[in-house]
Amino acid sequence: MSQLAEEFIRALKRLEDSGDADAIVALFGANATVSNPLLSEHGQTEGDPSKFWRDYRGSFDKITSEFKAVVSQDGASFLEWVSEGTLDGKSFRYGGVSVLDEKDGKIAAFRTYFDPRQLPPAQKTTDGRSELDRAQQELAEQRAEGGYA
Repeated sequence: MSQLAEEFIRALKRLEDSGDADAIVALFGANATVSNPLLSEHGQTEGDPSKFWRDYRGSFDKITSEFKAVVSQDGASFLEWVSEGTLDGKSFRYGGVSVLDEKDGKIAAFRTYFDPRQLPPAQKTTDGRSELDRAQQELAEQRAEGGYA
């Protein structure tokens, strides 16, 4: 396992335990990208790491991830994980694989793959959308406007 993958796992635990995203965001390079199936569902191919991780943690009441396998080779780390917790008071457990592409000691790209149907639907806001849908829509609108607020 690469040092960067170890740091990522520690920083994710810190984020999940305390909500502090600073440690995980600091692992990303200046032009780093993130992607996951939820971004793709909303017509985005990538997002901003800082907003992504803050939205990730804010989406759940509680979340804990356990890493089943981590393999690092040629500047890439592959992390197999299972996460569980609660979302709007409903328990969930889902698994997937994340890929960290490393460049100059930082994460250049983070891609994660999972089946979003494994998550319970998020509580609806006053406009009928889930908080996660609302956050993803905001990301898409900011990207269409040429950046992030």
